[in-house]
Amino acid sequence: MRFFGCLMVSVALLWSVGCSSSRPADDEPGAKQPREPQVEVAPLMEALATIRTPFRAAAERERTALATRAGEAPRYRKAMTETVEARGGEFHFSLPDGPSGAVAPLRAALDTLPLHAIPTEDYPIQALDDAVEKVRGAASKAAPLRDALRALPGWGPLESLVAREDPPTESDVEHLLQDDRLEDLTAAALATLVDAVKADCAAREALLDARIALELTASEAFFRFAMDMKFRIKAHPFKAHTNLGQAVRNHHDGLMAAFDAFARDPEAGLKALLPAHPYYLATVEGLALYRKFAEAGPFKPLPGKVKLKRGSRGAAVQDLVERLAQEGYWDGPIPSVFNEDVENAVKQYQATHGFNEDGILEARHLTSLNVPVETRIRQIELSLQRWRESEVRHHEPTYVRVNLPEFMMEVWADGELALKHRIVCGNNNWDVDPDARIEGRLNRTKLFTSNIETIAINPRWHVPARIRKLELDFELLNDPTYYQKHNFVVKVLPDGRELIYQDAGDSNALGRVKFVFPNPYGIFMHDTNAKKFFDREIRAFSHGCIRLQEPFVVAKLLIERANGMTAEQVIAIRNAAEPRDVKLKTPVPIFLEYNSVGVAPDGRMMFFSDIYGYDRDYFDGKIPYSDEELKTLQRKIQKVD
Repeated sequence: MRFFGCLMVSVALLWSVGCSSSRPADDEPGAKQPREPQVEVAPLMEALATIRTPFRAAAERERTALATRAGEAPRYRKAMTETVEARGGEFHFSLPDGPSGAVAPLRAALDTLPLHAIPTEDYPIQALDDAVEKVRGAASKAAPLRDALRALPGWGPLESLVAREDPPTESDVEHLLQDDRLEDLTAAALATLVDAVKADCAAREALLDARIALELTASEAFFRFAMDMKFRIKAHPFKAHTNLGQAVRNHHDGLMAAFDAFARDPEAGLKALLPAHPYYLATVEGLALYRKFAEAGPFKPLPGKVKLKRGSRGAAVQDLVERLAQEGYWDGPIPSVFNEDVENAVKQYQATHGFNEDGILEARHLTSLNVPVETRIRQIELSLQRWRESEVRHHEPTYVRVNLPEFMMEVWADGELALKHRIVCGNNNWDVDPDARIEGRLNRTKLFTSNIETIAINPRWHVPARIRKLELDFELLNDPTYYQKHNFVVKVLPDGRELIYQDAGDSNALGRVKFVFPNPYGIFMHDTNAKKFFDREIRAFSHGCIRLQEPFVVAKLLIERANGMTAEQVIAIRNAAEPRDVKLKTPVPIFLEYNSVGVAPDGRMMFFSDIYGYDRDYFDGKIPYSDEELKTLQRKIQKVD
């Protein structure tokens, strides 16, 4: 028994030693700390109430702030508001992580504005760059805060309670606690969570403000670009916009369509705003070239009374060639003899400046050569503006373009230049209309767009009353047989009025063909029996109608493309000598324009006479014409003697 008792004591001691060695004291190193208790319902409810307000306010602003702020835009308010509404309030120029793919193409387009001679002062370019950087900065700050919040214990199950419309209840919280979905959310973790939500909301607000600023600034830049490239009229003497705000309202539907195309494909949408006609891009390139000419120095002045031709010698020839070289018409050593090469260079210059190409340099050519390069640049810049205002629809399968200062008309077919012929247009004389009791520049050919609907072959010319009183009556006084000699017919109407027309034939003032297109001015395009005027450089001699040098070539092409008739059939109609109206099954658009700069086949710039003074008046700030200026063009009169 004694032995047994000692054995029990020994076992107890061993047990005691073993147990003490396997369970270190709590204050010993490596001892496991007691777990912090899970957060209670009451403090959790208080925390949820604290973070719910800023969290939901931030979410609500993200949904509605853009639409609200879009209505604050000063000039493009309606367009901005409707584009935002069409997207359901979504942003177009930014994403939560930074600028969207629409920004870079727009910014690149703005960089091209000087190439198109569009002033940049009114564009928010710097503001756009600043807005882009602010969005990037705000997004870079918001992203890590958002990621950090999502990684915190408890935020996953609590976010839905914070975000929903109804406030969370104690029952909601108790369920989360009972389901152990918040087992890691202690009091300390909850405090961290509250701070993280506040920081995230502040970052979201800052990012939202930055995104809104970018959206408004980029939208304004786009709409301004669209207005300048496609819709704004500044150079047309009678249609130029006097109020940009009204112009924006007038073109609202066009702006909306343009933005829709831009939203679908930014690069294609921006490109579609530029004039599609190949002359426009060529003129942009021409402007860049003449700016380089200007950088090289002013054009060399030439004496205005020198006449030079092949065989001429001396310093005057050298000065001429040096001047031609400045504008790209000569490349190589400067000769002192007016040889064949110089003659060809002069002919090239004449061809691109509205002169007949005879290779002889005279006073009018020197006047042209002495136009400063800065003036040429201004003319090219104005030409670009006129192209942006042009109503020419280059996508049309067939169309006619008449450029009055060039005294030329063109037929374009399937995007290519098919025909180009000389014209005679309305003169710039001061004239009188006794019936309307007005006087002024009445014979200027008007600028408008229409459709050629009928081609009259062997037409009669119904004489306008003004021409009868001012011209034919005087001819009758001098020669009572004038009507008979020139094939005029006088028809007395039942009411006693006389109708005078000239029968079809070679002596007819309209020639053998007339192109009819509706317009309020009584203007049409026609053949003529006065062919000599086509040899002139300045061909403004008509009463407003357009005389065409090769009318049957044009008629055959248009009738063939519109009606499928052959050239032989058209010629047969003409040879029949009877009046015949050919109604085009597909009317052909015709555009009567005024552009004093053109493009030669080799891409050179061409400069023409400002026959009606519209360039001069534009540069003098008179366009659009005021009521006072219009009175200098036309005014009422009391009596005609």
